[in-house]
Amino acid sequence: MDDTSNDFESMIARAEAAVEALRETYREQLGEDVAALCALWSRIEAEGADQEKLAELHSIAHNIKGQGGSFGYDLVTDIGASFCDYLRGGPRTAPNELAIVNMHIRMLKNVAENNITGDGGETGARLIEKLRQLTGRAA
Repeated sequence: MDDTSNDFESMIARAEAAVEALRETYREQLGEDVAALCALWSRIEAEGADQEKLAELHSIAHNIKGQGGSFGYDLVTDIGASFCDYLRGGPRTAPNELAIVNMHIRMLKNVAENNITGDGGETGARLIEKLRQLTGRAA
């Protein structure tokens, strides 16, 4: 191997180490984002839903959706995308709509607490299919 190959291998190793460090940082951020969603949900339960709280939920879900796949949390991205799409679809203040909002939050919390990476396998596929059914999104 020449020096160019060794330099390239070294750069790849450093890049992989950097991505792994960022993955741990993302995992922490995901936990913080899920905690913020849960706190907002508690406020919704206590005070009722309004557009400000729902917009804040959407903002957090959008961040979750956008970052998950970059760090190997594809299921998080899928749930976040479903959540964002659902919140954009209307005011979502009726009890049955709020139940679906809460389901998204509970699913994200479960994935974060159990550090489920990738697409979640069969369980992840079932969760996403359930969300599609509940939200009326096409497969």
